[in-house]
Amino acid sequence: MIRLVMADVRRQAAMWLWTVLCATVGAACSAGSVIAMFTALGAARHAGDANMATAAIALGGNIVFFTVLASVGVVASTVSLTLTSQRREHALWLVLGVPRGRVRSVLNAELTVLGLVAGVLALPLALLVAAVALVQWTNSGLDLHGAGIAFQPWHLGAAVAAGVFPCFVGGWGAARRASKTPEMRAFRENADPGVRPGVGRSILAFCLFAGVVGMWIPGLGLELSGGFEQRTAFAFAGNLFLVCLLLVMGPWVLTPLMSLWTAAVPANNVAWRLAVHSCRTRAARSVTTVLPFALALSMVGLFMVIGNAMPGGTAGVGDVLVVLGWVFVVSWVGGLAVIALVGRERHRDSALLSVAGARPGVIARSTLYEGLIYAITAILFGLITLVIACWTVAIGARVSQLEIVSGLPWVTLCGLAALTLATPCAALLWPAIAASRTNVPNALRS
Repeated sequence: MIRLVMADVRRQAAMWLWTVLCATVGAACSAGSVIAMFTALGAARHAGDANMATAAIALGGNIVFFTVLASVGVVASTVSLTLTSQRREHALWLVLGVPRGRVRSVLNAELTVLGLVAGVLALPLALLVAAVALVQWTNSGLDLHGAGIAFQPWHLGAAVAAGVFPCFVGGWGAARRASKTPEMRAFRENADPGVRPGVGRSILAFCLFAGVVGMWIPGLGLELSGGFEQRTAFAFAGNLFLVCLLLVMGPWVLTPLMSLWTAAVPANNVAWRLAVHSCRTRAARSVTTVLPFALALSMVGLFMVIGNAMPGGTAGVGDVLVVLGWVFVVSWVGGLAVIALVGRERHRDSALLSVAGARPGVIARSTLYEGLIYAITAILFGLITLVIACWTVAIGARVSQLEIVSGLPWVTLCGLAALTLATPCAALLWPAIAASRTNVPNALRS
């Protein structure tokens, strides 16, 4: 099995490259945060500063949790797209008599190998991330007692674990689906059929929904001994569960949202109609093109709301970046990787449009409009979660919603929205030019 795993990884190296890139960036950010947390913790304990030790654990733990969560999400997206493009090879394995369980084991082993490679590659970057994190923490007011980064053997273990975990966990569902796809469906179709909730996703969604209700009831409706600070914390936790729930159920949340707002836009332009139809078709199968941006924007908005509501808190972009800066890096790299991975499918669609008589300019503009649609959908999702967070946190803090809304850094939020708009469009600029110059016979034969 090892020879089959290594041979398949080498043969599909070009397709796995984007997964390795996302896993490497995720491992660097996650492991770097872990290294920074334990370095700060060691320095605080050496100095006998118990308060700083507690602060290092609390801050570092939150950063590690959110960064690992983002890393698992983006790696799951790239693995799903990559395995979808390899579905015919997996169907051929099944036709040749390889059991479905063995196919799944091979794919999981491939993901573990990719995670190991990503972890080793991420080690130098993780040390750089740790050094930057310590500077951020110092600038935010923490006294780290001169803590500095110096390589230790356990850093390699942390980087490898941070590389393997998102690949294995994020790719588990995609590997399972790949091993269960009927052979003839894989040969007939070029993409996954519509997604279904599945038992695992349903159980996770139910747990997250229970978390939303369990946090919102004391946060919004009860008088707690800790006063409004405790209520606000419960309301914030409920919103955090809600964002996770909505993203877990992304195909049934982001796809209707995309269909709703694009239906409200007049479709007089041919390129726009093509882009809308293409986005709706792809979103019906997967929302991976929207998910990384939606995750980043919703998390940033949520933290800005709680920073604005809590006494002594701040909602500045610098404070948010201390906690979510690495989440942003992981999500943006994941978003660009996903856009690049769907390029092959877009190449074939462009060839079909050329055969149907579409001019090169129309094909290029429709490609750019696709990036615009993905970005606006992510921005609208972030805006909806922001409104819900303002409403619930204001109830918990016993202040007016208008006071919470007026205190938000709207210039920063608008800047993030503009960055979200620019990123997919810039990433699709070259694919748009390439799509207008598609070699139709070669594209249709591939």
